[in-house]
Amino acid sequence: MQAELNYIFEVYRTGSFSQAARNLYLTQPTLSIAIKKVEQAIGMPLFDRSQQPLTLTEAGRIYIARIAEIRQIEENTARELDDLRQMDAGELRIGGTQYFNSYVLPDVLQDYQAQYPAVHLTLREDNANRIDQWLLDGETDINFRSAPVEEERFTSQAVCADHLLLAVPRAHVPEDAIARGLSWQEVAAHRFLQDDCPVQALSDFHETPFLLLTESNQLRTRALAICAENGFSPQVRFCVEQLETAWHMARHGLGATFVTEFMIAEGQDDRLLYYKVPSPHAVRHFHAILRKNSYISHKMKCFIALVQQRSPVAGAPSTDAEQRG
Repeated sequence: MQAELNYIFEVYRTGSFSQAARNLYLTQPTLSIAIKKVEQAIGMPLFDRSQQPLTLTEAGRIYIARIAEIRQIEENTARELDDLRQMDAGELRIGGTQYFNSYVLPDVLQDYQAQYPAVHLTLREDNANRIDQWLLDGETDINFRSAPVEEERFTSQAVCADHLLLAVPRAHVPEDAIARGLSWQEVAAHRFLQDDCPVQALSDFHETPFLLLTESNQLRTRALAICAENGFSPQVRFCVEQLETAWHMARHGLGATFVTEFMIAEGQDDRLLYYKVPSPHAVRHFHAILRKNSYISHKMKCFIALVQQRSPVAGAPSTDAEQRG
């Protein structure tokens, strides 16, 4: 029966008998016969074959929900036994968004492999929706991203805070604002989190050209909210799709932009000054995302702990913008 459960789940996952057969190294007739036997045994179809891709019937939805529970039990059992056998060995599969994998994970991966060289790490990257599906399908063990998750299917744990600062080319900084600007070294040392960090009124940059992201990006929403809190609308010079693009354009003097602490520390650029943004919109929290009721192995706990060391989970409460990711 275990084989049939795997067959049914793979057809559900791919939405296609032909693709599922290829993934399972079966002929399509063999796969179809196996699933037809299950359907005959329960007296109901599991899939609506008139739809492409295939969709689940009501019986199919019940079946898949129970298969997911069985798979979760099997995986939790395997992880617990694995912890008993080899605390510091085995495999750990990580999923993350491009930003997180680029700016948060590199040091974590290096430190983790130095401490646990026998653990085989695999890393996958895509948007938040795609990595969530990987987690549900058992293709990753932990995901990391900024948006909260559906509590019915996932659990999450805040692991690090990411702060936005205003990056301004030195040529665009008013003379009386130079002294309150931070260097990239000060940003890397989290000077902006200290109570005595100087704060420049961001309204002083109301005539500065700004580089913002396009309307579909939640970082644009945050940027506009910060400007509104400071009583001005930014003079937008360019709108771009990627934060890295705005960041590189700012470094070449084309305008000011809101950029993250991790990018500033990584970029090590002296051509800009950076200004603390005392706003809840300037803080977003990254979370470790797990399947609900999944067993958290020793390997997983150690990895999460290393991520937590990258940046304090400090700062203002999350905002409505953060609820959108």
